[in-house]
Order: sequence, then structure tokens, then C-alpha cells
Amino acid sequence: MKRKDFYQLVAPLSEKLYRHAYTLIPDDLQAEQLVVDGLNAYLLRERKKILLKEVNLEDKKEVTLQRRYHFKGILRNICDIGIRRSVHFLEQMKDMRPHGYHSFYSLEPKVRFTMSLRFDAKFTVEEIEDIIQLPRYEVIEKLHNGRFLLATDLNPGSSL
Repeated sequence: MKRKDFYQLVAPLSEKLYRHAYTLIPDDLQAEQLVVDGLNAYLLRERKKILLKEVNLEDKKEVTLQRRYHFKGILRNICDIGIRRSVHFLEQMKDMRPHGYHSFYSLEPKVRFTMSLRFDAKFTVEEIEDIIQLPRYEVIEKLHNGRFLLATDLNPGSSL
């Protein structure tokens, strides 16, 4: 596949990639840079597979499968880079939190990203396990704890 074919293949994913990057670092410019860095890291890591793989862009099923495969690979890089980068923005992130989403952005970055993958992108636990490189029980734990913390923060008097 030529590089321009690859970009044509992943171009429709840019908004989704940005949305997931924004869950890690809630700053427009930093989230955009995270997507660019994640895409570049993915291209560097998988360049041989991408260039050698021929994809028929007319076959919708093949295009969908390839998009999903590349989407998960790029998200893996965004997660790796974003988690490391979010530590440096910890103090700034307190000021960057979008109004109305304070509870969500007060969660740890890996929990936010895991919840975003599960409830926004509709990935299965197995796919999330592959993307964020955590064992299954930790993925389930992060999803459960994130939902619990959000529920108790949004409804302080209720018990689950």
C-alpha cells in the first residue's frame, strides 16, 4: 500500500482519534499533537507491514477491517504517549478541564481512556486489553472503578 493510500484509509478516523486523545489531555493543541505523534509512531513501527500490504479500497469489508486494525494500532500509540505525557501536564490539567466534565477529568488518565474506549468506541474488553496493554482483570477493574467513582461523585447521597 502506498503511503497516500494509507492516509486515505485512516483519514475518516481523525475525529475519533482526536476525541480519545482529548480524554487523556484535555487541551485542543496537546490533543492534536498527541494524535500526530501517535500516528507517526505507528507509521514508524508498522511501516513495513503497511507498505507491503495491498488493500483493495473498493472492497468495503476489507477497508472496514483494515481501518479497525489501524485504528487500534494508532490508539495503542496514543495511549502509550498520552499516559506518559499527561503526567507532565498534571498541574495544568486542573485548569484545562472542560466545564461540566470535572468528575470525568478528575479520574486517572488510564481510567478515562479505558472508559472512553469502552463506552465511546464500543470496544470489547479483549480489544481494550490489547490496546492499553493491560491484563483483562485490570481493564475490568478500571472500568468498574471509573463508573463507581463517577456515580458517587455525581450522586453523593446514593448507594450502589
